[in-house]
Amino acid sequence: MNPGTPPASEERASASGLLRAVALYVEARGRLLQIEGQEAGTRLSNLTGMFMLALTAFIIGWMLAVPALVWIIAESNGWHWTRVALVGAGIHLFLGLLFLAGLKSRLRGLRLFEETFNQFRQDREWLASNRNN
Repeated sequence: MNPGTPPASEERASASGLLRAVALYVEARGRLLQIEGQEAGTRLSNLTGMFMLALTAFIIGWMLAVPALVWIIAESNGWHWTRVALVGAGIHLFLGLLFLAGLKSRLRGLRLFEETFNQFRQDREWLASNRNN
């Protein structure tokens, strides 16, 4: 046996220690991803459920209220009901575009799996700093 090389049992121990460390690392990152996945699913399903309930309530409410409002406005001002209905439709289309723009900006700001990505970034920085040493 060469005195400058470590014995085979030490090499195996260090290799198994490295494999164990890698396995623990992968397990920790997998658990973090699982936790954030559950959190993201819960948040998205809550948002979707609230959106659907609100949309349903608004649609039913407006379907009941708009014909009466058109009739009341047309009768009180002496206008034809079609003119009042077209103005109301234009207002609704404009509001719909505003709401879509707001939804688009909120979706851009939605960050899912943020902590997982932060951990991977920190891991890359750590690995890069260790390579330079």
